[in-house]
Amino acid sequence: MYTILETFVGAGGSHIGFKKAGFKSIFVNDIDKNFLKTLCYNNPDTEKTAIINNDDILNLDGNKILKQTKLHKGELDVMFGGIVCKGFSLAGERSPNDPRNYFYRKQLELVSILKPKISIIENVPGIINAEILRHDINNEVKEKVDTLWKKLENYKGQKAYYRKADKITKDFEYDGKFLREEKDKLIQELKEKNLLISVKEDIELIYNELGYTLQYKVLNSSWYGAATKRDRVLFVAVRNDINEKYEYPKKEFGEGTNKKLTTVFDALKLIDYTDKDDLDNIPMNHSAKTIERFKYIGQGENLAEKIDILPNELKISKFYSRGSTMRLDGNKPSPTLVPGHSNFPIHPTENRCITVREAATITGFPTNYKFFGSHTKRCEQVGNAVPPALAFAVAKQCVVLLDKYYKKK
Repeated sequence: MYTILETFVGAGGSHIGFKKAGFKSIFVNDIDKNFLKTLCYNNPDTEKTAIINNDDILNLDGNKILKQTKLHKGELDVMFGGIVCKGFSLAGERSPNDPRNYFYRKQLELVSILKPKISIIENVPGIINAEILRHDINNEVKEKVDTLWKKLENYKGQKAYYRKADKITKDFEYDGKFLREEKDKLIQELKEKNLLISVKEDIELIYNELGYTLQYKVLNSSWYGAATKRDRVLFVAVRNDINEKYEYPKKEFGEGTNKKLTTVFDALKLIDYTDKDDLDNIPMNHSAKTIERFKYIGQGENLAEKIDILPNELKISKFYSRGSTMRLDGNKPSPTLVPGHSNFPIHPTENRCITVREAATITGFPTNYKFFGSHTKRCEQVGNAVPPALAFAVAKQCVVLLDKYYKKK
């Protein structure tokens, strides 16, 4: 049985996939206790085989992990890190000095000590083109960046408030235009002074220095049976002495295969709606006006497309994010389900947002998987998760590689 260590384990999306492929968990880490409670409740065997760690990743000590797990350096088979991705996400303003941008360096520091045979970093595709401040840059530049991005975030918050109150003025819009121009100028200045580094290139350089060969590829979760089209980039690094190449999983569902994509309706059919004790399947209480607005949105449509035909008493700003203003198309896989209760989309046929249970089932969690924490926390656990079907496909290919390696030995 091959071993796996996971950082940023969350509610266990990747955990489920690797466990299904036969991996034995020896160490799991997440900073959020609610996430770990969910993981352990639904995977009781994990507590028997693994160290359950609730520390900030920045406080993890690789040598201590080796002692706790009783592993020797280089003995671990797979190390998987679904690193916090908000700094690289294309949603919102991406600051080149977001502290979350540098978590991958701590992950690679642990790799340097543990020396797993396979090291995997999973993230949003935005990480491929992300540029961040050089880690050895002076504080004056960091403060300049932080100050401007704080102004941008404050403006964004004010804009949301004014939009709801329908009080956005031309002067306010001008202020926003000025801040965006300042941002573009600063980014250009940082590039000209060579003060930015490519995250992808930095990851590759560090892996090379540690004696690993790195590949990366964007995989779509729907290709492996999930009812969501979530794209994730998988950086897979294999230790050079293993002398085997990792082969990414082939597409199993959709165009070019013999299997149709799993749809939202396919996923929802799995849910037992007669179970009234399922706290994860309780719908949100929407206002009467919100419900009326939902009625105008067809499957696969967004409220912004319908704003002009709404009655005056239901009209609000044309600005909408994807999420609770978009109705899912039941005959297709869902788009990415982002964290936060206000961002879950509308049910394909009912005038309400989908529940935590529905979102979890679309993502690929078992229908009896229980989530802990507030409603927002439970939504985050689903929205942050690696779809288990994708993780299983990736894990099976790790097994193929490790089988070859151990057979040679």
